[in-house]
Amino acid sequence: MGVVRILLPLPRAAAKWAPEKGGPLLGAALSYCATPSWAGLPPPSPARRLAWAEEAVAAYRATADTEGLSRALALRAHALLLSGRFEEACGAVDEATAVWGGWAGGDAGEAAAVQNAQASPDTDGAGAMRGVQARAGADQPAAVGTGTDQEATVTTAAEQAAVAGTGVGEAAAVRGVPARAGAEQEAAAGTGADREASVGAGLDEVAVAPGARGGTAAGGCGEVPPAVGAFLGDVRAQALAGLGRGEEAVPVARASVAAYRRLPAPDRRDRALGSLPGALRTYGMLLAATGRREESVAVYEECAALLAAMSLRELAHVERVRPQVLAELVGVLRASGRHEDALGVGPEAREALRGPLAWTVPETVLPLRVRLLVDLARCHTATGDPAEARACAQAAVAEARKPHGAGELTSALDCLADVLGELGQTDKESIARRELAELRDA
Repeated sequence: MGVVRILLPLPRAAAKWAPEKGGPLLGAALSYCATPSWAGLPPPSPARRLAWAEEAVAAYRATADTEGLSRALALRAHALLLSGRFEEACGAVDEATAVWGGWAGGDAGEAAAVQNAQASPDTDGAGAMRGVQARAGADQPAAVGTGTDQEATVTTAAEQAAVAGTGVGEAAAVRGVPARAGAEQEAAAGTGADREASVGAGLDEVAVAPGARGGTAAGGCGEVPPAVGAFLGDVRAQALAGLGRGEEAVPVARASVAAYRRLPAPDRRDRALGSLPGALRTYGMLLAATGRREESVAVYEECAALLAAMSLRELAHVERVRPQVLAELVGVLRASGRHEDALGVGPEAREALRGPLAWTVPETVLPLRVRLLVDLARCHTATGDPAEARACAQAAVAEARKPHGAGELTSALDCLADVLGELGQTDKESIARRELAELRDA
């Protein structure tokens, strides 16, 4: 990617003097810069990604490359999502599908992933996602991932509270137990209400169904490429979640998962457009936040098992998803009272948050690590191990004092104060609570 950045003046010059040939070359180079191929690489900032994506869009508009333009617009939508500009991201998704000229008269129809649906309750926690916001930082870490490096997230206290109300599954699934068959059926199914919501959310416009038809930009017949459609569905689901419209986002995320399942092995170009693990994680979080507990747990388990079965080469493209999934699963288990199961997953989650990722994307890893340590401390307290609880709580505070973990310092201090109180160390507890009060008053 660094070499391509250095050489960008060459395709820029080619696009200036020979737009028909140089335009696609410049668009491809800029698209490559906006989507790193390996998760271990330090990602560019959302602002830089957006600048590259918009330049790629401009380059492709001067050509007849409809597919290249739609991909560039999809990357622009993703960059807007990473920047926390959710309304604009939804609009960019619409623009990316409109490139093909379809859906003006409803020609595409509804995505296959929500057709012939089976009944599934969708009433618990209808408003749980309200107020969920995505972090815009240098590269949106932790909760819903799209793109090759899977760093776009929706992670706030509101979302943590929503996840805290979810149900749990068997923690052993994280260590390779196959996902429930019902999870796959549910990923492709929805209620009639879901189908209506999907249309209202623009799911039919996302065209996650590979056969969704529309016209090309020139007015002929064409299809949104399946990988682009699946990616756009995931981006739309995250944007809707960021706007607090979780119920609308659920069927969109479900259809995106179904579309990724139908994709063949991705080529190098398509790896930049999300992945099944990233889409599963988006879907699982949305189910958790809207109160659909058992479904959420099954999806998390499937995602963890899928990641565990990947080769090192496959995992390199979605490396950031694994620690996020494991850390979130610990939180779900803890919140539902499954403290022993949460502690069983804990060591694997802690190990996943170590290594190169901690250096390349500390803005993603440190908040996750703090939340994980807080969850483990609470679990140790509940299981009667105050000494280990204190060790985890102190480690959480130490991590939260680092620049990228500062947003979690309040919860870490609150946990430490509670643990110290349980141990009868009132002097240290008072110090922690005094600092906590100062933070809250600041």
